[in-house]
Amino acid sequence: MDSPALVDTFPSHWLDQLSGMPRVLTLDVAGYPGSVNINRDDLARVYLPVLHVMQTALVESQRRIVAGLGGIPGSGKSTFAAVLARIADIIWGTGRLAVVGMDGWHWPNAVLDVRTTTDESGNAVPLRQRKGGPDSYDIAGIAAAVNELRAADHPVSLPVYDRRRHDPVAEGIAVSPGTSIVLLEGNYLLDAHSPWGAVSQRLRPRLFLECDVAAARDRVVARHVRGGLSPDQAAAKYEANDRLNAIAAAATAANAHYVIRFEPQPAVFANPPRM
Repeated sequence: MDSPALVDTFPSHWLDQLSGMPRVLTLDVAGYPGSVNINRDDLARVYLPVLHVMQTALVESQRRIVAGLGGIPGSGKSTFAAVLARIADIIWGTGRLAVVGMDGWHWPNAVLDVRTTTDESGNAVPLRQRKGGPDSYDIAGIAAAVNELRAADHPVSLPVYDRRRHDPVAEGIAVSPGTSIVLLEGNYLLDAHSPWGAVSQRLRPRLFLECDVAAARDRVVARHVRGGLSPDQAAAKYEANDRLNAIAAAATAANAHYVIRFEPQPAVFANPPRM
């Protein structure tokens, strides 16, 4: 089998434009403050090649594109997307690239409480127990939003997820007609199978962010603790729910056009979809 093709092309002057960018970026990710260290290798081997991939797709489509970023829970999708948007603002100007999180399309808790799904053994369980799983989202709503975003002829209001309220908030973000690239990020966006295929087939390009499973688990458990659970409760929640979500999300990498990784070395690889 041939080795995956390395993607490392971008206009050289982009690095010059970033010469004054702080190497430690302060970000607000999912409602929580944080910081990210960015070095030259990260820029040259990952962030700038990804932006160039998006720019190329935009030129080829001659209309707004909606790209998709997938990955397992805790892989750092939201942080990666926030950094990418900050870099795009410097290179292209503020607002040309907008990031939208898939979690805004979670079914509200009131809906999850009255619906059921199945566990690993095939037994019916309340959908609230599998919140964050593939069945807990308004998939048709996501597909409709992608269609509306691609039209790009009017402002589009979209929901966001409030991690403090643990529920979606309607019209939490607006994408203006001046935005030419929208990056939609979430666990299952790349899934080619029904019903998620109605979303993934509309996303170009499709990107998958690789991550060590153990490191991702630690981040998810820490997120649950930050949300109010004890460490033992958070670990149990991961085992009963997030672990299953990670398995489902990992399988969608086969439908990515490009795979992004930071370990052992930062790189972007072309990945012809196999789903």
